Parts: sequence; C-alpha cells; structure tokens
Amino acid sequence: MKKILIVAAAGLGVTMTAAYAGHGRGDARWEKLDANGDGKVTADEMTEAHTDLIEKADSDGDGAITKDEMKAYHEARRAEWRAKHDPDKNGDGVIDRTEFLNAAQERFDRMDKNGDGVISEDEKKRRGHRHHRRGE
Repeated sequence: MKKILIVAAAGLGVTMTAAYAGHGRGDARWEKLDANGDGKVTADEMTEAHTDLIEKADSDGDGAITKDEMKAYHEARRAEWRAKHDPDKNGDGVIDRTEFLNAAQERFDRMDKNGDGVISEDEKKRRGHRHHRRGE
C-alpha cells in the first residue's frame, strides 16, 4: 500500500506542478483536477482525478499499481504519442518530403477549426497551448 501511495503522490506532484506552472495545457489540467470548480483542489478531487489513471495502469487487475506497472503504462503512452506524432509514417527511419509536408498539413488542419484555410488569432489561442521561444 505504501508503494501505491508513493507512486500516486509522485504522479500527483507532476500533475500539480504542470497545472500550477501553466505550461502547455496547465489551465485545462487544473480545471480537470478542480472537479467542483471552486478554485481549490482537495484530496477527494485528486482521488477522482486519478481513478482513471489507476485503472488504466493496473495491468494485472489487482486494484493496485506497482512501480513496474506505472513505468510500463507511461512507456506505452510515450510510444503511442511518438507513433501519432512521428511523420515517418512508412517506418523506414527517414522523413521524406511527402511525409514532412503531410505532417505539416495535418497540423494546419487541426488548428484550422472552421476549415476556411487560414488560422485566425482565435484558432491559435484555442489550440490549448503555445510554443514559446527561449527568453520570451
């Protein structure tokens, strides 16, 4: 039980840090954690927020998460993310011009919410996060 609490607390710390710092989707994460919208996150809300994570990571179905299960879960999520975002669609180890241009078109299409062929300021803001250059 101690191991589960330590792993959950570590995950909570990362989630809270990202939410508080406002990096990337921090505001959306905070809103998800603050289930009742009162501007505060309680232990009960954290339990609710992590129930889904615990269920997904518990590969043997015993109701508990080991360090190995959490590591495997995060590795699988990283692999899914890489597969989704890697422009090397044919898996040959290189990104050719067509793969590069297709990936750029997919990004543009995701941002162009109304499909008018331009990305407005509102669409840039609704994207959920912004990329900042160092020093900005």
